Amino acid sequence: DENILLLNKRPGVLVHEDDDGKDNTLVMHLQAYLYRKGEYAPDGEQSFAPALCNRIDRNTGGIVIAAKNAAALRDMNERIRCGEVKKFYLCAVHGVPEKHSAVLRAYLRKDSATNTVDVSDRKREGYKEIITGYRTISTVGKGDGARSLVEIELFTGRTHQIRAHMAHIGHPLCGEGKYGINREDKKLGYKWQALYSYRVGFAFEKKGSVLDYLSGREYSLSHDDIWFCADFEGAKHGK
Repeated sequence: DENILLLNKRPGVLVHEDDDGKDNTLVMHLQAYLYRKGEYAPDGEQSFAPALCNRIDRNTGGIVIAAKNAAALRDMNERIRCGEVKKFYLCAVHGVPEKHSAVLRAYLRKDSATNTVDVSDRKREGYKEIITGYRTISTVGKGDGARSLVEIELFTGRTHQIRAHMAHIGHPLCGEGKYGINREDKKLGYKWQALYSYRVGFAFEKKGSVLDYLSGREYSLSHDDIWFCADFEGAKHGK
């Protein structure tokens, strides 16, 4: 609409420039799209540059929220900071979680030197709490070859939280090489990590801002839009 865009980022696309200065990024595509539509004039005096309100990893796909004006950017960023934007992901994991659904709590520490994180079940110095909810949707295969399609709800948004937390409980994501072993996954067609931001909900508590009209609304992609969901068509569904 006149304030925001919801973008479906494809796996492999950076959201912003990396250290190498590569410019084939989501934010560049966003700005080019709005320029062609006549909604963004980069040469204009004090022109606002359309910007992203959240980010997801390069090899993760799915919904990214973008703002078309400064008021929308400020408001959406504040809503995200206050936990009023609910984020849900779909992922394919190895194995079948023992519990059909659960809310997991642990602690995570980021190592900037290696761009990895470590997860601990107890609080330790330098670790921050992470809360990850999951629900098993369906499963395929048996024994060591079993895989599950799982919905994730993020209650905290730490670096690599879903990938590291699911690996920590013994169910690494398919196609994920940083916290799991993905050599065999590639033979099954998992070129990317099987993780997709597929649903966002706006549960705004504070009123009186430019985005009040979004409160109570939810937007989602269908399973047909998510490359790995086809592996679970006709699979056994969880209760």
